[in-house]
Amino acid sequence: MILKYGCVTLRAIELSDKDLLRSMINSPESEIMTVGWNVPISDFAQEEWIRNFRNTRSIMRWMMDLENNVTLGTVDVRDLDWKNRVCCIDYKINVEEQNRIYGDTKDAVYAVLRYVFDELGFHRVDGEILAENLFSQKVSKSMGFVQEGIRRKAVFKQGRWHDCILYGLLSEEFIRYKDGEAPWQKRRKRHSTRNK
Repeated sequence: MILKYGCVTLRAIELSDKDLLRSMINSPESEIMTVGWNVPISDFAQEEWIRNFRNTRSIMRWMMDLENNVTLGTVDVRDLDWKNRVCCIDYKINVEEQNRIYGDTKDAVYAVLRYVFDELGFHRVDGEILAENLFSQKVSKSMGFVQEGIRRKAVFKQGRWHDCILYGLLSEEFIRYKDGEAPWQKRRKRHSTRNK
C-alpha cells in the first residue's frame, strides 16, 4: 500500500532505488546515527537484496519520496508483534541530500504511525535512538513519543560505547491531524509564504 501525508509519498522499494540504498548503507555519516550496524555492500549485493526483499507480517519498509521529486530514504516498521499489537519504527535518511522540505521526516513518520495505529490496529510503537542522534530524538518527541528509558552503553561504534534511548508511543497518545494541520506543516506553509 502506498501511504501519503503532507509532502511525502511512501512506496515500495524498486530496483531504481539501488544506488541510493547502497550509498546510505555505505555512508559513515549514516552509520554513526543508527542503532544497528552495516558492512560494506556492493552494487551486485544491493541489487540481489532488492530482488529478494518482501514486505511481510514481521517487517514493512517504504521509500520516502518528496513532492519535489527527491527520494529521501527509507522508513520501516519491524518486529511486528500481532498478538500484543506492538512494533518498532525506524528510518534512514540520505544525509547528503540538500533538497529537503521542512518537516519531511515528520510527515513520513506520521504517515506510518497513522497506518500502524488506525489501519493495522496496533496499540504501541517503540523507537530506539542513539543518544547522539538529536535530530531523531526531536522528531520522536514532536510525534508524542515518551522517553521510557536508556540502555546504557548498549551500542558499540567508532571504538566506544553509546547509550540507546528507548521511546514509546501508545495509540491513545497519538495526535491525529488532517493533512496540512500538523504544527510542522503550518510552520512550513508560513515559511514558504514568507519566501515568495
